[in-house]
Amino acid sequence: MQLRPIILTAAIVLTGPSAGGQSVRVAQQDVRTPQDVRVEVVEAANGKPIIGANVSVFDSTGVLLGGGFSDQVGHIDLPTPLRSPFRVQADKVSYDTWLSVVLRPAGKPIRLRVGMTPTRLPGVVTRTETACQQLSGPGTPAGAIWVDVRKALAASAMTEAKGLVPLDVDLYERALDRSLGIVAERKDARTNIPRRPATGISWDQLDSARRGNSADGEVYRAPDAAALLSDQFVKSHCFAAIRGYGPENGLTGLEFKPSKVGSQPELTGVIWLDPRANALKYVNFDYVNLPIPLRIARTTGRVDWQQLEGGQWIVQRWYIRMPRTTRVSSTVFGSANVVRDSLIGFQEVGGTARPAGSAPASLAASPAPIPTDASATTATLASAPVQAVLEGVVYDSTTGRPLKGVIVSTGVGRFKARTSEGGRYELVIDGALSDKVIFEHPRLRLLRIPERVQTVSVAPGSRGQAVVIIPSFATLRNRLCGQNETGTDAQGMAVGYVKDADGNGVRGAHVWATWQVQWIEQSGRLVATNLQKTVETDTGPDGSYMMCGFTKGAQITAKVGRAGQNTLEEKLVLPASMVLEHDFRLASQ
Repeated sequence: MQLRPIILTAAIVLTGPSAGGQSVRVAQQDVRTPQDVRVEVVEAANGKPIIGANVSVFDSTGVLLGGGFSDQVGHIDLPTPLRSPFRVQADKVSYDTWLSVVLRPAGKPIRLRVGMTPTRLPGVVTRTETACQQLSGPGTPAGAIWVDVRKALAASAMTEAKGLVPLDVDLYERALDRSLGIVAERKDARTNIPRRPATGISWDQLDSARRGNSADGEVYRAPDAAALLSDQFVKSHCFAAIRGYGPENGLTGLEFKPSKVGSQPELTGVIWLDPRANALKYVNFDYVNLPIPLRIARTTGRVDWQQLEGGQWIVQRWYIRMPRTTRVSSTVFGSANVVRDSLIGFQEVGGTARPAGSAPASLAASPAPIPTDASATTATLASAPVQAVLEGVVYDSTTGRPLKGVIVSTGVGRFKARTSEGGRYELVIDGALSDKVIFEHPRLRLLRIPERVQTVSVAPGSRGQAVVIIPSFATLRNRLCGQNETGTDAQGMAVGYVKDADGNGVRGAHVWATWQVQWIEQSGRLVATNLQKTVETDTGPDGSYMMCGFTKGAQITAKVGRAGQNTLEEKLVLPASMVLEHDFRLASQ
């Protein structure tokens, strides 16, 4: 099974002193014995040692000769060429890149003191104010943050590619229920390995009903540092500098999205930096443009980085989570069975890593964001109420857009949230959640979406997920109306509201529609011509109506009657989707 090219073609990019920050060539092994340059990396303002600076040596042509990280006292010894001029470069998150003048071998060890100055990050904005743009250099907020992100990613990629830190790794594969409870789990422990395994997930991996049906055997992985650094990733995405809020309060983020609308799976997400700790924290990501059955819920994940005392970077924990679907059939009275995809849970792969021989950290493999306020005390955290969090998205397949303004609440209405422009919501509950969750929106009621009421359980201190997907018009017609009389297609339908002059729904109004059918053909035979068809119904408590039985291209005469009022008549045409959405407005009397 192959991974999308965005991951497969990722390469480590190490920048040197060549013009324009282009990637540089790596030197072949020199059989001669090089001289050493001892580098001391300090803060320029106070001489304090800087731990974990990424220090590299380049020859006069830009070829990388060697590199590593400054130690606990800011020192590192690096090889230099025997005769050729060379330069030294030092990088670290939240510090300006330091580049030496051209140096020449002196026949003896060279000592070099590097004074680095903190970087001033530009102003950032909240998510709702962002304008996603291509990276165009450090002159923009996104470009300036990318400079820092790139330094940390390059250090992490070099640590992993060279196997600088032997690792003990705990891997897992899980099947989860809809509330993210573990249904089944497989674990694997590996010790003293040179680099983290590239674990992946396919959409039929744990669901036997789907096994073997995935397109081209797609495998999706949590992106590593090399993938995020690749030219392909940078060129195919746009970026925005954002300010963290909620769990990311105090962090600075670089948001990335696909720059063009396409049909191939792409990554979107946010890379988070902690400017106070001069550290790369983690990336939250989602896959988009996935096969249709996977669009029933998010395919999402997270990668956490950790800088060790010696300055090296490792991936501390990671996971990717994908929805598990199954095919279910339901019967509408008087109609054929309707087969559709239904969310039954999630599948997840991930793991944790630590330097070989060290004790395991008490970290969950699928982490909730960790508060970044270092001043919070244990007593303060203990006194805070333990909360459960329910999150998710509401998506309308009939329009191809998320559905905003949906009110999400528990059964008794104590806790409420509203979906954003992107259709997402986060409902925070004190204690545990074990209740009916209601998604309230006129469109969900109108289209009779059964998932608008769900029973959800989330343990205190945990995060759960509940999604609502309005299916396509074709699926709705099959589900709500069934097949036409010749069994060749689903019936057409009309839905909407009857409202009074003030815009309030009118209960009990009578709605009916008539149209002419020129001919009806069945099994190649003409069985009827010039028929007048009629359908009718009464509006429900909220003023909504739904009528089935319409034929393709029907030119409809629709009427609405109410006791004590004149009958309203309108001429309508059934659209190509064969779903007519129309509201009637009654005049005041």
